[in-house]
Amino acid sequence: MKQASVENGLSTYVALLRGINVGGRSLIRMEDLRNALTASGFRDVRTVLASGNVLFRAPEGDAATLTENIERILSRALGRDVVVIVRRLDDLRELPGRFKGVENEPGVRLFVTFLPESAGTPFLVEEEGYRVLCATNGMICILLYGTGAAELMGVIEKKFGQKATTRSWNTIARLLK
Repeated sequence: MKQASVENGLSTYVALLRGINVGGRSLIRMEDLRNALTASGFRDVRTVLASGNVLFRAPEGDAATLTENIERILSRALGRDVVVIVRRLDDLRELPGRFKGVENEPGVRLFVTFLPESAGTPFLVEEEGYRVLCATNGMICILLYGTGAAELMGVIEKKFGQKATTRSWNTIARLLK
């Protein structure tokens, strides 16, 4: 059953920051991230893990506009540019059905790559090492056999000519809790 993430005119969103706190690089304290967004008027701001995943509430609006606003806020507050992709929490709630039947295959890791909203081109591929299950609304559901998530993100970015960010299924599950 789909849960609505709109209450009192506010929708719940997820901001996904690209390349944050990965391998000891691009370090951002989650407290600084929360404080910057809260000071800018976002409500109920909370981070999930330390890899740039932020849940927040804001008036119902366009994800692209929210993305631009958050990138501007973070540039001002943190003194550097950060690529951000915003999705409604309800959009992420559709993802579990995309992985039905494959979530327990041995040796398979599940990932979702997020592209800017404008990237809706179908991208269905099976190559050695991975299989793309679906591509919809700028979200690409991927099965990865073994390692190579970073390399796969590079393939996707090249295909679409846009920056992307990828999350493991475990991270998506934490965001949905």
